[in-house]
Amino acid sequence: MATLHTPSEQKTDSKSPAAKKFVIPDIYVILGAMVLIVAVLSYIMPAGEYARTMVNGRSTVVPGSFQFIEQTPLSFMQIMSAIPDGMVKAADVVILTLLVGGAVGVIRMAGVINYAIDKLLAALGARVSLIMFVLVFIFSLIAAFVGTPELGIAYLPIVLPLMLRLGYDTTSAVAIALLGPSVGFAFALTAPATIGTSHIVGQLPMFSGAGYRAIFLVVSTLISIAYLMRYAARVKADPARSLTPELDATLRSKYQAETNAGPVEYTVRQRIAAVATLVMFIAIIWSILQFKLGFVPISGLFMGMAVVCSLIVGQRLNDICSNYNEAMRGVMVGALICGVARGVSVALENGHILDTMVYYLAQMLSGLPTSLTAIGIWIVEWAFNLVVPSGAGKAVITLPVFFPLADLVGLHRQVVVLGLQWGDGLANLMQPTEGYFMAIIAMAGLPFGKWLKFYLPLFAILSAVCIIGLLAAVSIGLN
Repeated sequence: MATLHTPSEQKTDSKSPAAKKFVIPDIYVILGAMVLIVAVLSYIMPAGEYARTMVNGRSTVVPGSFQFIEQTPLSFMQIMSAIPDGMVKAADVVILTLLVGGAVGVIRMAGVINYAIDKLLAALGARVSLIMFVLVFIFSLIAAFVGTPELGIAYLPIVLPLMLRLGYDTTSAVAIALLGPSVGFAFALTAPATIGTSHIVGQLPMFSGAGYRAIFLVVSTLISIAYLMRYAARVKADPARSLTPELDATLRSKYQAETNAGPVEYTVRQRIAAVATLVMFIAIIWSILQFKLGFVPISGLFMGMAVVCSLIVGQRLNDICSNYNEAMRGVMVGALICGVARGVSVALENGHILDTMVYYLAQMLSGLPTSLTAIGIWIVEWAFNLVVPSGAGKAVITLPVFFPLADLVGLHRQVVVLGLQWGDGLANLMQPTEGYFMAIIAMAGLPFGKWLKFYLPLFAILSAVCIIGLLAAVSIGLN
């Protein structure tokens, strides 16, 4: 994997003009500042809370139950422990990043991924640009059904050396690992955690409206692919147009050093391991969808897949352990960022201002015309992702408040679910509190600001698609 760094580590000569330009602070600085801002807000914003009840095993807000309570400003120790507490509460995501990222690294060290890449390139021949279309479309389709964009953590170690080898750049590789799963999740068909939870809370038929969502899934995925391929083609024609030329050169040298011995003759064991790994991966995806697996069992399955693959290749157990240690070092920063990001929501919960924010946001939306209410819910869910990055978490906090509001203005609850799903999904690709997103760009060494420069134009296009989709849903009376 890449040498891990964040924007503040992109050194420049203090005497050069570039040194005078604004540099986005290190992601740890951003998240730490957000915790401090929440601490200040806990002294200013009134504390409040909704009553909650258990719905399908999740603590869910009771509509109309909000009440202001005695202010509970964060103490010094609560501020200092917000990030450690966040790491504890985000343990499942941290484990997923370490074990899944490590597992893919172990499989790569066994030579299986390089074998798969060679076979893929041989099959494509001169049509190498099609690889982006195929991978993004497949990753999007998987996420649309299983609702796990975190699988991008497993995809990155595969696509990063592939894209650099083909003459593209780090940003293109990260885009494949992020856009496919995240766009598929944003416009998902049967994502259990978000759409499933939303339909339970709203008492809607499970996964209803999938046909309408499928239209925008295909449109948004194709737009994302076209955007990525256009950028990648420019970079391949002129590497100087890459957003990260120095990082590209460093990583390309690293991967070339791993394969500089000339043509590789793969063993029969490696070929068998490649087939077995593909079968196991498909079985894992099926299991996620069939059994609605959480992050911890998914992590265990990936770890088991890596061990079995390595044993088939003929590696000793001690060698497998050493490879896992080395692979996990490459994803450590990404795993830590997942926990640090969770510290912001911990601070909001301890200060009892999270529910107050929901209450005020609902008040802002009340009284708007039906079409504007739909767009307003989408905007609110996008913004609210900054403090509650979990889609299912937003569903049980905001939807019990937004559903009655929508009923009053004649907005069908299915449209409210669209607002949640689309707002949450697009926010996942740009907000620093989203753990898997920050983990992936950290694993690649891609600075946060560079990713935003790449993604923001696409975000504007996909936002227009969402607005059109919401207005059309209101117009046709989607139910």
